[in-house]
Amino acid sequence: MSTTEFKDKVKRNVANNFDQSFQIYQDFEDKYQFFNRLALKMAESINLQRGSSVLDVGCGNGISAKALHDRFDCSVLGVDLSEQMIAAGQELCRAPAIRLIQGDGEKLTQIVGDQDFDYVLYNASIFIFPDVRATLDESVKCLRPGGKIAFSFYPQILGESNEDLMSVAYERLGEPEPRFRVITDYDKASRALEDRCGDISHHQWARPLDVGFLQDFFSIPAQSASLFPGRGYEERRDRVVQLFAGLEDMKDKGRIVWRIAEGVKTKSVP
Repeated sequence: MSTTEFKDKVKRNVANNFDQSFQIYQDFEDKYQFFNRLALKMAESINLQRGSSVLDVGCGNGISAKALHDRFDCSVLGVDLSEQMIAAGQELCRAPAIRLIQGDGEKLTQIVGDQDFDYVLYNASIFIFPDVRATLDESVKCLRPGGKIAFSFYPQILGESNEDLMSVAYERLGEPEPRFRVITDYDKASRALEDRCGDISHHQWARPLDVGFLQDFFSIPAQSASLFPGRGYEERRDRVVQLFAGLEDMKDKGRIVWRIAEGVKTKSVP
């Protein structure tokens, strides 16, 4: 399989997983208001300015777009591969200042045309891009000089000594860990951002370890696919519940950490 064929396969799988996830994704958000909070935490961390224009890449069903519009009066263009997520988002986001479009985040300039933005944001999405350099190349082209690119990243589940509790959970379950939990890891995404923006800044949002939250989050079809690849959804969901139940005795010692990185466009890009 060629590199292009592999990337196309990954994108199809991502789109299919999220097409299956839109209702469970929204049920999770209704229960926790989590992606809303994560979007606002990223915005606060990067000092997002009121009234800004935002390109939301991997926008899902528009939760981040709505949060940014409601809190910061931003105009937002959201792009996502999943037809079902976009359709759900168009029902959720009725404000004229929010537009959601199905499209490939690695081909942003084809979607936005001559528009440029104050911010390009990836809220819990950049780790599913098979070619992070391609999407960041596109992002830089869509930014005004001095604009920012930022992303929030897949959670770390850490113990008191920063040990990886996800590995502990798999060991206790008696299951091998998946070869890849994410398509693009944090270091690779950060290096790609640094190559395009120079010095970058890092932030964190840490929350107490909550077993019920983890079971619900990773029971979303698109999330469970990364933990137990190659299995049907019902089996994945059952294994997710068992996986995190194994960390009940760690809940007073562990934490869930979301990392955030930001970079500033300092020069014109051809």
